[in-house]
Amino acid sequence: MKVLLIAMCDSVHTARWINQLNGSEFKIVLFPSTPHRRLHSAIAQIIRKPGSDLLRMRRLDRYSAFIFGLIDLLFAQRLQGWRLRRFLEREHFDLVHLLETQHAGYLFLRAMRKRPHSSPVALSVWGSDFAWFVRKPRHQLRIKQTLELISFLFVECQRDELLARGLGYLRQCSQPISASGGVGRVESLRELSSLERPSLRTAIIVKGYTGFVGEASTSIRAVVQNAKHLQGFKIHVYSCSIWMVIKLRLTRKWTGLEIHPYRKKSLTHEEVLTLFRESRVSLSLSLCDGFPGSFREAVWTGAFPIESIGSCVNEWASSENQVRLVDPHDFESVVNSLGESLTDPKMVDYAWQLNAELAVRLSTELTVSRVLVEYRRALNSGSALKPQDGLSL
Repeated sequence: MKVLLIAMCDSVHTARWINQLNGSEFKIVLFPSTPHRRLHSAIAQIIRKPGSDLLRMRRLDRYSAFIFGLIDLLFAQRLQGWRLRRFLEREHFDLVHLLETQHAGYLFLRAMRKRPHSSPVALSVWGSDFAWFVRKPRHQLRIKQTLELISFLFVECQRDELLARGLGYLRQCSQPISASGGVGRVESLRELSSLERPSLRTAIIVKGYTGFVGEASTSIRAVVQNAKHLQGFKIHVYSCSIWMVIKLRLTRKWTGLEIHPYRKKSLTHEEVLTLFRESRVSLSLSLCDGFPGSFREAVWTGAFPIESIGSCVNEWASSENQVRLVDPHDFESVVNSLGESLTDPKMVDYAWQLNAELAVRLSTELTVSRVLVEYRRALNSGSALKPQDGLSL
């Protein structure tokens, strides 16, 4: 089955989604929704793998798309939209899959303004695609128009399905499923069972992303407030901008805390998981999210997760004993939750035991089997709009 994947070419989540389809009946052609960004090394590795026909990209998109991307930054995706429309006119695909809304979804909307596509089209909701942008009238209209063009919606939680239904979407939805694939193989969970209890670990891990909806600055302030509990701990802060790295180095100098910052994309997924395995607590705050990767990785490795109420973690785990959900605007609640996780070993170890079953559900094997089932459903979903229906643009 031939699938056109329209997705961020610089994203490890795109790479992991593609890689999980290796060995299936699906063959992927990748059209970049972010041509101005560099191709992620994991995606390039899949393309270059000897004997693999899992993924291909047109030579123009691999080596010359940067120029088109720069032009489109000035002209609102008109050129890339035209290129996508021409590509779809020349080549047939069994399924078109839009991986994320604000780049891939809107690009497809731009391309199909004059000629709605007749094949099945699926859209994956990533993180805050709906929950954050639906609050903004201009984005609400564009999301609604994008939903009119699709016949199948991949969601991570029922919250996003309800938001889509509220915008008039009437077609099929997937069961809640991770938008970036499984975390790892089941056999690696057996190795974790032999590791020491999370309460005995002497490190914590913090997501350092700021900007857009990331609230790493609040996380770092909460870490400093808990400095007395963190003496002798390593504090790993990943996914940092250069400015966050500078700030953390200064914080380390002022407080004496052993803070280790890591630039965004400087660590592989396995290296991130290694840091999680060392950590007693995972702290990740954002104003809005879907099913966060930080939560999945914490569950997988036994770190106690502290996440934001703006996510849909509450649909996957109990906030009573599997995770602490906090409001990033309520600084005291963040400080207290971090302090409790550092001083209550029973709470941390009990959450580890309860999250073991959820970890299996997040395995690559189970996730892939569910993805394949949903892809087959998407293939049979038909087209969302017939050409005569027109678009409400």
